[in-house]
Amino acid sequence: MNLKFQQLVKLFQRLPGVGPRQAARFVIALLDQPEENLVELGTAINRLKKEISFCGECFNISDNSHCHICHDTKRDKAKLMVVEKVTDLESVEKTGLYKGLYHVLGGAINPLDKITPANLKIKELEKRLEKISAEQGVELIIATNPNTSGETTAMYLRDLFASTNWQNRGLSVTRLGRGLSSGSNLEYADEITLKHALEYRK
Repeated sequence: MNLKFQQLVKLFQRLPGVGPRQAARFVIALLDQPEENLVELGTAINRLKKEISFCGECFNISDNSHCHICHDTKRDKAKLMVVEKVTDLESVEKTGLYKGLYHVLGGAINPLDKITPANLKIKELEKRLEKISAEQGVELIIATNPNTSGETTAMYLRDLFASTNWQNRGLSVTRLGRGLSSGSNLEYADEITLKHALEYRK
């Protein structure tokens, strides 16, 4: 096989969640594109680090030091939702139901992938919460994904902020509701889903 093709496939495989077959499909798809599209893509990638940055407060994608959400004075500062990725934040925003602030961890704890609490924006989260006063109070909403890494991260955060010191500051920790989705059948639900459905029943 063409060595340049193989090299591009390997470069695409460096992206998270991209395997060899998917990487090969990306390269083949690019070969079908007009030259001007490839130049436009290459230029955009080349400028990526210079033109796109992360918010210094919540680590959302931003044009400058603070994102549009952190700049919005109408957001509820008494609510802070912790998510794993920027894409999770975007999904919540699309609902239009949540009006608080966010904190993007940049992933989830996963020892197999060598991702520890030190690799995530947990220290930065602590610094943000240290600024709150007991009178103000903040609800920390843990919105990590319902998988092994997400559950591990959620338990770590719960333990971290369970101390009396944080409670005296007016910090309360909650978790997004879990359970059966609309239109699902009990017989096909796994044990974890049923467990959450029972725990968070109304």
